[in-house]
Amino acid sequence: MSPDPSSRPAPPFVPRSGRDRQRLADLRQAWGQPVARERPTDLIALFHRHAASLAKPSVIDDSTWSDLGLDEVFATIDRTTGMPGRQVLYHRLRTYETDPAVLAERARQHGIFRRDATARERIQLLMTRLDGAGAAYLVPLLVRELPPAPPAAWLFLLLSALTPACLVGMFFLHALFLPALLLVCINVVIYATYGQKILPHFTGFSQVVALLATAKELGQLPDSHALPPLAKLRGSSALITTVQKQLGWLAMDRTSLPELIQALFGYLNMLCLLDTVVFLHAIRSLRTHRQTLVEVFEAVGALDASIAVASYLESVPGACVPNLVASRHLDVTGLYHPLIPAAVANDLALTDRSALVAGPNMAGKTAFVRTLALNLVFAQTLHFCLAQRAILPRAIVRSAIRREDALVEGSSYFFTEIKQVLGFTQAPADGPLHVFLIDEIFRGTNTVERIAASAAVLRHLAQHHIVFATTHDFELQDLLADTYALYHFSDQVVDGRYGFDYRIRPGPVRSRNAIKLLELSGYPPSIVAEATQLASHLETSPRRAPTAA
Repeated sequence: MSPDPSSRPAPPFVPRSGRDRQRLADLRQAWGQPVARERPTDLIALFHRHAASLAKPSVIDDSTWSDLGLDEVFATIDRTTGMPGRQVLYHRLRTYETDPAVLAERARQHGIFRRDATARERIQLLMTRLDGAGAAYLVPLLVRELPPAPPAAWLFLLLSALTPACLVGMFFLHALFLPALLLVCINVVIYATYGQKILPHFTGFSQVVALLATAKELGQLPDSHALPPLAKLRGSSALITTVQKQLGWLAMDRTSLPELIQALFGYLNMLCLLDTVVFLHAIRSLRTHRQTLVEVFEAVGALDASIAVASYLESVPGACVPNLVASRHLDVTGLYHPLIPAAVANDLALTDRSALVAGPNMAGKTAFVRTLALNLVFAQTLHFCLAQRAILPRAIVRSAIRREDALVEGSSYFFTEIKQVLGFTQAPADGPLHVFLIDEIFRGTNTVERIAASAAVLRHLAQHHIVFATTHDFELQDLLADTYALYHFSDQVVDGRYGFDYRIRPGPVRSRNAIKLLELSGYPPSIVAEATQLASHLETSPRRAPTAA
């Protein structure tokens, strides 16, 4: 059997121009490295907001996105070359993909771009033209409402033809001077009113033309891997050519021209309304082909986004393609956090159970539940997992970790948390599976009511969904041992030094190292002795667990 041609290493890519060779050298140097750049979140999120409003997919809510630090995570993964890739990558990371075939294709492309440098670099080099100063204006032009054509817009075409004709004719027939002067005055008024309304869109039009030029060249690249985005661009080639011709005059980004040339264009437009006439023609084309242009944008951005993820995966200690299951089953080996340097990897296995994680402050329990949540997001969006092996449930992730007093709104810390957790309890039992993350539930109230309310809420949530909750309360471990798997992180005092190993362990925690830390920090012996005595008394006091509902 002859070998698969796509498996053979392609010859190194050598651009023709010296400028492109320098760009390629920069791209090769940046491969597998984080990219330091300004990331205006509002602009990057524009495409996501548009796509989410149309399809109504299941997306990561703002609170969970903030809790998990996903802006910082996105910045770490973002090695895109152009703004469309950045916007598509953001949309992917924020949107749960429910089609297994789509997720499998994303993972396949990550592998292709990690192996095939030639295919990757050809695409990246073309993408560099989509990262100019005006790149952020592209999506608004494609998705937002365009200025409506004024009444009797056909008169603009007539005026644009009559005015230069009269200006030239008055040199031969002086009687045309007054009509020419009147026409110029009318054109100046139009330029100062409608012309100023459309002026901000011209940078966006230049970016549309740049997008189409890039898409056309991408569609002409060799494609031994049968990449769907390239197939989409090849299929749109005829339309791309048509729209390119219709937008040709608007392709120039006027803001990048010298001031003298900009002034010349300004006078020309006042006299002849060239931009106005071309704009009216262009927006008709744009409205007619808008859906296809958005699909072209997404195909171009998808290639860049896949290359960015491939670059990210080159830089991490290890990753796997997760196995997503339609049950409350989770089994991970070597799971680690993407933002913690030299992060400690942990294992966990649960079936039809939630987990209550105890331990002292700074021991790693909150970081661990964040790690689980981030990898659940990665698995269902970009389709990789930072672990040696991962079986994960298809589930919507919601968190209550960063809860702050809403003093301006008149809400206490406790009331803010009550409202947030109430939303968790309202998730329907027969709806999509949820994974809830709750850090130190109801910590804003007194001990007795906190433990009672926490036990009742956590027991309710775990009936139909998966919960990962952290706590300091020994009592909660006893009250929920029949419903939750108990885990803990612990601290150690070794040779008089206090520290953590950040490893999760099964079972409840009974450590009193917090008191030991008081002793090591130099607190008076009388305080340490009394604290030790009180802790022993409280631990041995009888506790009555409520009957499970």
